[in-house]
Formats: sequence, C-alpha cells, structure tokens
Amino acid sequence: MFHTGLSRYKTATFDNFTTDIGIKLRRKLLNKAWRKILSLCTKRKVIVERYPVLNKDEVYILQGSTEQMEHNPIFLAMWLNGMIYLDRTSTESRKDAIKKMKRILTAGSSILLFPEGGYNNTENQLIQPLFSSPYILSKELGIKVVPLITFNDIGTDEIYVRVGEPIDLSVYEKWEAMCVLRDVMSTIVFEIIEEHVKPIKRAELPDDSHKWWLEVRKAVYDCQKWSKDVWEEELTYYPGHGVTTPKQAREFVDKVNVNKNNAYIFSDMLIRREEDKKYDLVKYLQENMKYAK
Repeated sequence: MFHTGLSRYKTATFDNFTTDIGIKLRRKLLNKAWRKILSLCTKRKVIVERYPVLNKDEVYILQGSTEQMEHNPIFLAMWLNGMIYLDRTSTESRKDAIKKMKRILTAGSSILLFPEGGYNNTENQLIQPLFSSPYILSKELGIKVVPLITFNDIGTDEIYVRVGEPIDLSVYEKWEAMCVLRDVMSTIVFEIIEEHVKPIKRAELPDDSHKWWLEVRKAVYDCQKWSKDVWEEELTYYPGHGVTTPKQAREFVDKVNVNKNNAYIFSDMLIRREEDKKYDLVKYLQENMKYAK
C-alpha cells in the first residue's frame, strides 16, 4: 500500500503545521499547478455554471480523513497546495484546526472546508446539518463565507459546480447563521437537480430502494482504496441542534425496556427498528467492503 509519509500532520501543532514562507509560496506559485493536478485526477467533465467575482488567492484544504491521508497518494497534492488535518474523533484536534484556519485566513489565503463533515449519505436530505466552523471564522475574523456546491448525478460523468455570493454570517447568532448557510446550499443543490437530473419514475425504482441506496453509497467509497474499517470515523455528521435526528430517535428506542404498560406505545416502533437495522450504512460497509492489503 502506498504511504504518503504525511502522518506527521497527526502531531503538527499550530506553530509547525506550516510556515509563513510556505503560505506565501503556495499563494503565489502553486494555484495553477493545483488546478492542473485536479484536472488530471478526474475523468469526469467538470461544468462550472456559476462563479462570482472573488479574490483568486490560494486555498488551503481542511480535511479529516486519517486513513486517506496515510495511504492515498492524492494527499501529496493536497500537502503541496496546503492542508490542515484534523482528527474527527478528537475535541482538541477540532479546536486546534480552528486556530490553524485563522492563521491561514489572516495571512491572506482562503480555506476550503466541508461543513457537512463528509459525504451526504442520507436518502432524503439535500444538505445535512452543518458544523459551526464557518460561523466561528466569520464571527471572529469578520470575513465572509462563500458557499460552493458540486453535484454529480448517479450514473453520469458530469460534475456541476455552482458558487454562491459571499455571505456575512457574523450578523447572525450561531444557530441561525448555520441554518442560513444550509438553506443557501440546499437551494443551490435543488436548482441543479431541477435543471439537470432526469426524474426517476416510481415504477423504475428497485423493489428494495433502501438496499439500492446502500449500494449507491458503497460505490462512492469503492472509488478509493481503504486498508481497514474506518467508517465510524469517516461517516461522522453533525447531530443537529434542538431537533431530534432519526439516528437519535432510533438509539432512544433501542434502550427502551418494553413491558405491559408501555408495549402499546413502543412495540410497533421496535418492530420498525429491527427492519431499519438491515439498512445501517456503517454495518453494510463493514460487511461488504473489500480492503486493500
């Protein structure tokens, strides 16, 4: 298995994850090279449909995939362009990543981050609840956030890219700000779907649509080589604020002690819960992925 040698990022601190000279060199010299590398790494057709007038400084990438950083050679390109690593399972690493992003932003560069935390593996949500780092950075540094959407329909080679106008999240309270950003991103996704995606007729859906969806998500992860089971970390998501998520509801039901006094309330839910367990994505990947050696 190819090893990038970038594991030092696991222990890189605010003081040594990059240098001032490195930031300047990347901003001045590597932007075009990075675009060329990206163009060579995909065989799909990238269609940029909307892009506002922005400062064209170099962009650092915030990434949280430990497994891929250690084994995927594309991460050498990310290191070349500028990369901030975080351990999704570590609270301290998350806090440290905020400090590192502030350093890059105050030096005049930009940060590319994924506020959903990873791929959207839900069947019905356009955008998942967002993590709060865009708001924190906007509030503390007085900067704007640029929503960027990429969309690839199942079974096609076209990747559509739309970039919204910069948003000043600092004028909102935290939860309201993240709702505003999520709504903007969801709207862009819906517009792309409405214009470019061919509707599926109900009669064309497979008999077990949930199982089909698991296969679709598995195909996304099959595009990369994985050396071990990493799904509990890789599929992290923001659990939401003030609204009970389906996952939280299922976990609550799993803990219920059913007796004659509450069976009329919970028995049907538990039966449905047993059915739901067949469609647990983490379990499905654990049982069906083939790991590289």
